[in-house]
Amino acid sequence: MAAFPKASRAFSDHDLHASVAEVKWNAESTSFEVSIKIFIDDLEKALSRDQIAGLQIGTPKESAEANDIIIAYLEKHFHISLDGIQLPSQFVGKETTGDFQAIWCYVEYPGLKDPKKCMVSNDILFDLFDDQRNIMDIRMTPTDKAYIILEPGKSTWSYTF
Repeated sequence: MAAFPKASRAFSDHDLHASVAEVKWNAESTSFEVSIKIFIDDLEKALSRDQIAGLQIGTPKESAEANDIIIAYLEKHFHISLDGIQLPSQFVGKETTGDFQAIWCYVEYPGLKDPKKCMVSNDILFDLFDDQRNIMDIRMTPTDKAYIILEPGKSTWSYTF
């Protein structure tokens, strides 16, 4: 991991409240490969509402519990279901962006063979910002792609195989 820059994230407030998720269905392994980008300050603010503070995500002083807490947050706010069955998540890891403002979280969701219907639910940070938007780039096949923007009150997307 690169050294944390001297400028503090506390001075990097932003007016844009968005996350980005890349969701890819891997037909060979019958699993979803998901990458989710979240601004660190927004995530820490959301976690502080649950009385979780001091994680210092993405810094050399990051709490040893940070990954477990991030996993729990993602499991609460990002779901994938196939044929009505919610898939379990497997956290692969995370990394900070080059500017140390956000993290990419990598998660896999083992699926089912020959699914009929998929539903993705993503309400990350919706309880924190009423202008939060969650951008999703979804690739179900090499030629079947969707680009959607979720917002409070509209947090799901579905697909029929």
